[in-house]
Amino acid sequence: MPSHLFSRRRLLATFWAAALVCGMPAQAGEPHAKNGSVILRMCKSADAVKALSVMCHSYLDGYLDAARHFEKGRVVFCLSEDDRKRAAAAVVEWIEAHPQSLDQPAAEVLQRALATRFPCTARK
Repeated sequence: MPSHLFSRRRLLATFWAAALVCGMPAQAGEPHAKNGSVILRMCKSADAVKALSVMCHSYLDGYLDAARHFEKGRVVFCLSEDDRKRAAAAVVEWIEAHPQSLDQPAAEVLQRALATRFPCTARK
């Protein structure tokens, strides 16, 4: 198969995966923020769908970088390089154990999940 067809198909598959996971706002002009259910759907299927894996890990990496920048020294979770690789699975497991988090803002869900699974107090 020509490479330009493969990349076009990959782009379309990525678009549709993103549309299915993230959904669309109910009304035009309505702000659409990610919540726990979006994170769960995106990261739960990360092992099976390459596009979702990229989306999940990119979202988590962005959150982790922003959290380090904006916490101003008040770090509530600590991740080693190995922990970063396990973070998506840990977040999925935590969200599934806390169904009330499905409707909560994604940043709050990630902060609680990561602080619970990767607390700094347990680190040396």
